[in-house]
Amino acid sequence: MESHPRPTALGRFLTLLRAWPWSADLPLALLAVVIGALSRPTMSFATTAQTVYTLVVLGCAAALVIRRIRPLLSLTIIGALLLVYLLVVREPGVFSGVVCVIAAYTTQTQLVSPWRWVTAAAIYLGACAAILTAPVLAGGAEWSMRAAVAGVVVVVLTVAILAGVIRRDRKRRYEDALERAASLEARRETERRLAAVEERTRIAREMHDVLGHSLNVIAIQAEGVRYLARADPDRADQALADIGHLSRNAVDDVRDLIDVLTTGDTVPSPRPTPSLRDIPALIGDLRHTTEPIRLLVDGDLALVPGPVSLAAYRIVQESLTNVLKHADGAAATIHITVRPEQVDLMVLNTQATISGTPTDTGNQRGIVGMQERAHAHGGTFAAGPDPNTGGWRVTARLPWGRS
Repeated sequence: MESHPRPTALGRFLTLLRAWPWSADLPLALLAVVIGALSRPTMSFATTAQTVYTLVVLGCAAALVIRRIRPLLSLTIIGALLLVYLLVVREPGVFSGVVCVIAAYTTQTQLVSPWRWVTAAAIYLGACAAILTAPVLAGGAEWSMRAAVAGVVVVVLTVAILAGVIRRDRKRRYEDALERAASLEARRETERRLAAVEERTRIAREMHDVLGHSLNVIAIQAEGVRYLARADPDRADQALADIGHLSRNAVDDVRDLIDVLTTGDTVPSPRPTPSLRDIPALIGDLRHTTEPIRLLVDGDLALVPGPVSLAAYRIVQESLTNVLKHADGAAATIHITVRPEQVDLMVLNTQATISGTPTDTGNQRGIVGMQERAHAHGGTFAAGPDPNTGGWRVTARLPWGRS
C-alpha cells in the first residue's frame, strides 16, 4: 500500500492560510487588543471616553482581521474609528500609533495603485493633524516640540510604508518566479510530448516502409510461386528462398522497432543500416515479381552520408512498393545522381494495368512518409503522373551540407 508523508506543522499552517487567509491576522488583532488594554485611557464602559475607546479598540481589531480579504474596507473602518477616537478622547496614544503603523504597512502590501498612495497620504495627514492639534502633548509643549514629534511620526510611518513596498516587491518577484517556473515546466512538457509524437511518427513511418514493402513483395512472390511450381521448379524454389529471406529481414526490423518502443533504447541495431549501396539487393528481391528494373547510378554512392543514404533508400523502396501495388508488370527505372553535397533520385515506371493510384487514401501515408523524409534533410520531393510514359514518377533531392 502506498504511504503518504504526514504534513508538517508548516505545511498545515500554509494550508490553513490558503483556506482562511484571515486566520493569519488573528494574532495581530489580539496584539492590538492587548496594546489597547495597556494604553490610555483604560478599556471600560465607566465613562463616555472609555466606552468610545473600548469600542474603537475592538472595532480596529476586527478590521485588522479582514485586512487581507477586504483591505480597502478594513483601512476605511480603521480610519473612521481613529477619527472618532481623536474627536472624543483627544489624546494620541500608543494604540493609535501602532494601528497607524499597521495601516501604513497594509496600504503597500494589500492595495493597488492609486488606492495605496491615496490611503497612505490620508494616514500621513491624519497622524500629523492629530499630533499638531492634540490639547495635551508633553505637558503643553510648544509648536517646535509638536513639529519634532510629528517629524518622528512621519519617519516611523515612512519606514512602515517602505517595509510594505519591499514586501510587495519580494512577493511579486516570488510570484513571477513561480509563473516562470510553471511556464518552463509547461514548455518542457510540450517539448516532451512533441518529441514523443515525432518519435512515434518516425517509428510508424519505418514500420510502414519495412512491412509495406516486405509484405507486398512476399504476397506477390507467393502468388507467382503457384504458377512457377509446375512450369519452372527451380525458379519456384528460388522465389520461396527469397520469401524466407524477406520474412526474416522483416521480422528483424520489426523486432528492432519494438525494442525502441518498449525500452526507449536508441542504440543502433547491430545489423547494418540500409543505404543506397543496398539498392541492387533490393532490386534482386523483386526479380520474381515484376518486369526487370533498371538502375542507373551517376557518382559514388559511398560519398552519401548514412542518414541521407538511409532516407534515399527508403524513398526508393517505397516507390518500388507502389509500383508493385499499383502497376504490377510495369517496367521501372531508378536513376541516382550523386552531386557535391547532394543526391538526386528519380523512380519512373511505365504505364501498366493499374489496380489503383499512388494517391489513393490507402497509400497516402507512403507518399507523406517519403515527403517527410526528404523535408527532414532540407530536401524536396515530388510525385505524380509522368506525361511521357503515362506511368508514375517520383523525384527527390536530398542535400547533406546542413545535415
